Amino acid sequence: MLADTLYGFDVFDEPDRVQVIVELPGVRKEDRSVDMRSTTLDIIARAGTRQYHRHIELEIPVKGEPVISDKNGVSGILLGMV
Repeated sequence: MLADTLYGFDVFDEPDRVQVIVELPGVRKEDRSVDMRSTTLDIIARAGTRQYHRHIELEIPVKGEPVISDKNGVSGILLGMV
């Protein structure tokens, strides 16, 4: 089954980075991928037979590799600003 969206998410603009918080209940970090390109962030996750996808348009360009932390079904993604 392919779902078109993930659970809730929030985007926070900080002075030197962007932080994205995504709810991913039941998803292990090895079952989640994050792809970043300039002003877009794509998150794909699997939990059992379910697959989730979220395409997030950011208001500002970002650079570098995302730094990802996972805790209790919530992923925090830090992105550096250009």
